[in-house]
Amino acid sequence: MSNEWYTPALYIEAARSVMGGIDLDPASCEMANRAVKATRYYTQSENGLAQPWHALIWLNPPFSEQGKWCKKLLREYERGAISHAVFQGLWRYPICFADHQVIFNRPGASPYHIYHGVCFVYLGPNEARFIEVFSKFGTVVQRVSPATVQPCNLELWSAS
Repeated sequence: MSNEWYTPALYIEAARSVMGGIDLDPASCEMANRAVKATRYYTQSENGLAQPWHALIWLNPPFSEQGKWCKKLLREYERGAISHAVFQGLWRYPICFADHQVIFNRPGASPYHIYHGVCFVYLGPNEARFIEVFSKFGTVVQRVSPATVQPCNLELWSAS
């Protein structure tokens, strides 16, 4: 099965709305960039994993190699090279779980219907905007860290 699955423009436009644009798609090609409209993209032969990343990122990595791409994305975001990113898959950031079937476009093949969960993850300072825009696609969740959860005072709930 091909790794070439292109995200429908509807979701890319939502990401562009949240981030204010897309500067780089590090795992792309000319055909996919027709919808993404990134200022710059890296092709498979350019190996986006070995290239510098910057600013506003759209990432839909090859499905068979998502782990490598997510690690690079996190490293670049946490060191400050990336200011915003939308991609699929991490718990430390706000996640929108699509509540419907997402149909990916594939070159030279019929569209691929994803029957399992699809999610979009946002890295950046506009979390409220991400929640506002992406909530039309499904439920948006954020991790609650144990450090931010206030302990429940069970004495208040005990019968006197």
